[in-house]
Amino acid sequence: MQLPFADKECWPLLRRSGRVRPLLEAWLEQCICEQVPVEPALETELLEAFSEPFPDEPQDRLYAATRQERLRRFKHAAFLLQVDEHFSRTKPQRDRLIYSMLRCRSAGRVAELTLAIREGELDFAAAAIRWSEGPESASGGRIGPIHPDAGHPELNVRLATASEGQLIGPFAVGDMHVLLRLDTRISTTLDEALQQQLIDELYRQWLQRQLDRLLAGETMDPIEYLPA
Repeated sequence: MQLPFADKECWPLLRRSGRVRPLLEAWLEQCICEQVPVEPALETELLEAFSEPFPDEPQDRLYAATRQERLRRFKHAAFLLQVDEHFSRTKPQRDRLIYSMLRCRSAGRVAELTLAIREGELDFAAAAIRWSEGPESASGGRIGPIHPDAGHPELNVRLATASEGQLIGPFAVGDMHVLLRLDTRISTTLDEALQQQLIDELYRQWLQRQLDRLLAGETMDPIEYLPA
């Protein structure tokens, strides 16, 4: 691959020891920081607040003290406008479910319990504690919050289209007969904290693409800082 810097004596050692990628990432961060200005007053403030004992050289210390702020500004400028689309695309993976489950090997028992729960004669949690044959019995059948795809595929499909409070089943999964109830669907909202998380995700994706290109001997995308 084409080295972004000239030090070919240490390159075989870095490659053999698996340290090429971290080194290239540090170099890319430096390229970014060189593009992003910081006001002198803020530089002074960040330098005074920098408590690490290293590096010793003044310019290196200034770089270390201001690195995170320069990267933050670059991320915001480069990826803020992509946040809404990224959120829409990944929202289903960010939502969470809370549901209750009761499972028994006896189809007849689950059918009886389902009828009693539907008629209001028996509380779901009480039934799960007494009769459910899985670890969920210890929590009254309650599971979650969990990722929508975290459970058994058969459960995931049924929960995906259920309404809150809806009883689902009974149905067979392997040698068990299962009754579910969707308790809560937690829908992720785009707040300030999540916006920053999404910006960081987009930056990491971009950074990994650039590293992959460099390692493949290809040219990376030009680094441009265009503040809003």
